[in-house]
Amino acid sequence: MFDDTRKLVERCIRRDERAWEEFIERFSGLLFYSARERLLRNGIAFSQQDIEDIVQGIFLEIWEKGRLEEVRDRGKITAWLSIVGQTRALNFVWKRKERLLRQDELYRISNIKVYSEEQISEQTMEKLERLIKRLNARERVILKLNLIYGKTHREIAGFMSIPINTVSTIIARRKKELKGKLKEI
Repeated sequence: MFDDTRKLVERCIRRDERAWEEFIERFSGLLFYSARERLLRNGIAFSQQDIEDIVQGIFLEIWEKGRLEEVRDRGKITAWLSIVGQTRALNFVWKRKERLLRQDELYRISNIKVYSEEQISEQTMEKLERLIKRLNARERVILKLNLIYGKTHREIAGFMSIPINTVSTIIARRKKELKGKLKEI
Protein backbone atom coordinates (compact mmCIF):
# COMPACT_ATOMS: atom_id res chain seq x y z
CA MET A 1 0.00 0.00 0.00
CA PHE A 2 2.74 2.48 0.98
CA ASP A 3 4.75 1.68 -2.12
CA ASP A 4 1.58 1.96 -4.21
CA THR A 5 0.84 5.40 -2.70
CA ARG A 6 4.36 6.60 -3.40
CA LYS A 7 4.13 5.47 -7.00
CA LEU A 8 0.75 7.18 -7.37
CA VAL A 9 2.15 10.46 -6.01
CA GLU A 10 5.18 10.22 -8.31
CA ARG A 11 2.89 9.69 -11.30
CA CYS A 12 0.81 12.71 -10.25
CA ILE A 13 3.96 14.83 -10.02
CA ARG A 14 4.77 13.79 -13.59
CA ARG A 15 1.27 15.09 -14.54
CA ASP A 16 -0.21 11.68 -15.37
CA GLU A 17 -3.93 12.49 -15.70
CA ARG A 18 -5.13 8.96 -14.94
CA ALA A 19 -3.01 8.94 -11.81
CA TRP A 20 -4.49 12.30 -10.85
CA GLU A 21 -8.03 10.92 -11.27
CA GLU A 22 -7.11 7.97 -9.05
CA PHE A 23 -5.51 10.36 -6.52
CA ILE A 24 -8.71 12.42 -6.32
CA GLU A 25 -10.86 9.32 -6.00
CA ARG A 26 -8.63 7.84 -3.31
CA PHE A 27 -8.15 10.96 -1.16
CA SER A 28 -11.25 13.12 -1.59
CA GLY A 29 -13.00 11.32 1.28
CA LEU A 30 -10.06 11.99 3.59
CA LEU A 31 -10.00 15.70 2.71
CA PHE A 32 -13.77 15.95 3.06
CA TYR A 33 -13.64 14.29 6.48
CA SER A 34 -10.68 16.37 7.71
CA ALA A 35 -12.25 19.68 6.72
CA ARG A 36 -15.69 18.74 8.05
CA GLU A 37 -14.38 17.54 11.39
CA ARG A 38 -12.30 20.69 11.89
CA LEU A 39 -15.37 22.87 11.27
CA LEU A 40 -17.49 20.73 13.57
CA ARG A 41 -14.89 20.89 16.37
CA ASN A 42 -14.87 24.67 16.10
CA GLY A 43 -18.67 24.87 16.18
CA ILE A 44 -18.84 26.55 12.79
CA ALA A 45 -22.00 26.39 10.71
CA PHE A 46 -21.30 25.15 7.19
CA SER A 47 -23.06 23.52 4.29
CA GLN A 48 -22.24 20.51 2.17
CA GLN A 49 -21.32 22.97 -0.59
CA ASP A 50 -18.82 24.72 1.71
CA ILE A 51 -16.97 21.44 2.30
CA GLU A 52 -17.05 20.57 -1.39
CA ASP A 53 -15.63 24.01 -2.22
CA ILE A 54 -12.83 23.55 0.32
CA VAL A 55 -11.90 20.10 -1.04
CA GLN A 56 -12.10 21.23 -4.67
CA GLY A 57 -9.89 24.23 -3.86
CA ILE A 58 -7.30 21.94 -2.28
CA PHE A 59 -7.14 19.63 -5.30
CA LEU A 60 -7.00 22.58 -7.66
CA GLU A 61 -4.08 24.16 -5.82
CA ILE A 62 -2.22 20.85 -5.53
CA TRP A 63 -2.54 20.34 -9.29
CA GLU A 64 -1.92 23.90 -10.48
CA LYS A 65 0.96 24.71 -8.13
CA GLY A 66 2.58 21.28 -8.02
CA ARG A 67 2.23 21.01 -4.24
CA LEU A 68 2.86 17.26 -4.19
CA GLU A 69 6.52 17.95 -4.90
CA GLU A 70 6.74 19.64 -1.48
CA VAL A 71 5.84 16.43 0.36
CA ARG A 72 9.07 14.93 1.71
CA ASP A 73 7.84 11.48 2.71
CA ARG A 74 5.45 10.59 -0.06
CA GLY A 75 4.39 7.45 1.76
CA LYS A 76 2.78 9.66 4.40
CA ILE A 77 0.63 11.62 1.98
CA THR A 78 -2.52 10.89 4.02
CA ALA A 79 -1.13 12.73 7.07
CA TRP A 80 -0.09 15.66 4.89
CA LEU A 81 -3.51 15.81 3.20
CA SER A 82 -5.29 15.63 6.55
CA ILE A 83 -3.35 18.64 7.80
CA VAL A 84 -3.99 20.52 4.55
CA GLY A 85 -7.74 19.78 4.84
CA GLN A 86 -7.88 21.06 8.41
CA THR A 87 -5.83 24.14 7.59
CA ARG A 88 -8.04 25.04 4.63
CA ALA A 89 -11.12 24.60 6.81
CA LEU A 90 -9.65 27.09 9.30
CA ASN A 91 -8.85 29.47 6.42
CA PHE A 92 -12.51 29.15 5.40
CA VAL A 93 -13.53 30.17 8.93
CA TRP A 94 -11.28 33.22 8.87
CA LYS A 95 -12.51 34.29 5.45
CA ARG A 96 -16.10 33.91 6.59
CA LYS A 97 -15.30 35.93 9.72
CA GLU A 98 -13.84 38.73 7.59
CA ARG A 99 -16.90 38.62 5.35
CA LEU A 100 -19.19 39.03 8.37
CA LEU A 101 -17.21 42.02 9.53
CA ARG A 102 -17.46 43.77 6.15
CA GLN A 103 -21.08 43.18 5.20
CA ASP A 104 -23.02 45.90 6.99
CA GLU A 105 -26.22 45.00 5.19
CA LEU A 106 -26.27 41.73 7.11
CA TYR A 107 -26.82 43.66 10.33
CA ARG A 108 -30.12 45.03 9.15
CA ILE A 109 -32.80 44.60 11.76
CA SER A 110 -35.27 43.57 9.07
CA ASN A 111 -33.34 40.28 8.94
CA ILE A 112 -34.22 39.51 12.56
CA LYS A 113 -37.22 37.27 12.96
CA VAL A 114 -39.81 38.51 15.42
CA TYR A 115 -40.61 35.69 17.82
CA SER A 116 -43.47 37.43 19.63
CA GLU A 117 -46.93 38.31 18.43
CA GLU A 118 -46.06 42.01 18.48
CA GLN A 119 -44.82 43.58 15.29
CA ILE A 120 -41.99 46.09 15.43
CA SER A 121 -42.92 49.41 13.87
CA GLU A 122 -40.90 50.62 10.92
CA GLN A 123 -39.78 53.64 12.95
CA THR A 124 -38.51 51.38 15.74
CA MET A 125 -36.67 49.19 13.26
CA GLU A 126 -34.96 52.20 11.69
CA LYS A 127 -33.91 53.49 15.12
CA LEU A 128 -32.60 50.07 16.11
CA GLU A 129 -30.74 49.86 12.81
CA ARG A 130 -28.99 53.17 13.48
CA LEU A 131 -28.14 52.16 17.04
CA ILE A 132 -26.57 48.87 15.97
CA LYS A 133 -24.53 50.58 13.25
CA ARG A 134 -22.90 52.69 15.97
CA LEU A 135 -21.47 49.60 17.65
CA ASN A 136 -17.98 48.45 16.80
CA ALA A 137 -17.58 45.64 14.26
CA ARG A 138 -16.96 42.95 16.87
CA GLU A 139 -20.10 43.83 18.80
CA ARG A 140 -22.17 43.93 15.60
CA VAL A 141 -20.94 40.46 14.66
CA ILE A 142 -21.70 39.08 18.12
CA LEU A 143 -25.22 40.55 18.14
CA LYS A 144 -25.82 39.38 14.58
CA LEU A 145 -24.75 35.82 15.34
CA ASN A 146 -26.93 35.78 18.45
CA LEU A 147 -30.04 37.61 17.24
CA ILE A 148 -30.20 36.73 13.57
CA TYR A 149 -28.57 33.31 13.42
CA GLY A 150 -29.61 32.16 16.90
CA LYS A 151 -26.08 31.08 17.87
CA THR A 152 -25.40 30.38 21.52
CA HIS A 153 -22.86 32.34 23.52
CA ARG A 154 -20.55 29.30 23.45
CA GLU A 155 -20.80 28.94 19.66
CA ILE A 156 -20.04 32.63 19.18
CA ALA A 157 -17.07 32.46 21.54
CA GLY A 158 -15.66 29.48 19.61
CA PHE A 159 -16.24 31.14 16.25
CA MET A 160 -14.62 34.41 17.27
CA SER A 161 -11.92 32.88 19.48
CA ILE A 162 -12.82 35.01 22.48
CA PRO A 163 -13.88 34.03 26.02
CA ILE A 164 -17.52 33.09 26.49
CA ASN A 165 -17.78 35.60 29.34
CA THR A 166 -16.84 38.39 26.94
CA VAL A 167 -19.58 37.31 24.54
CA SER A 168 -22.16 37.08 27.32
CA THR A 169 -21.22 40.49 28.68
CA ILE A 170 -21.38 42.17 25.28
CA ILE A 171 -24.76 40.64 24.47
CA ALA A 172 -26.27 41.50 27.85
CA ARG A 173 -24.96 45.07 27.90
CA ARG A 174 -25.84 45.89 24.32
CA LYS A 175 -29.34 44.41 24.54
CA LYS A 176 -30.00 46.40 27.72
CA GLU A 177 -28.59 49.53 26.11
CA LEU A 178 -30.65 49.06 22.95
CA LYS A 179 -33.86 48.45 24.91
CA GLY A 180 -33.26 51.59 26.96
CA LYS A 181 -32.68 53.73 23.89
CA LEU A 182 -35.70 52.27 22.13
CA LYS A 183 -37.95 53.21 25.05
CA GLU A 184 -37.01 56.84 24.40
CA ILE A 185 -38.89 56.72 21.08
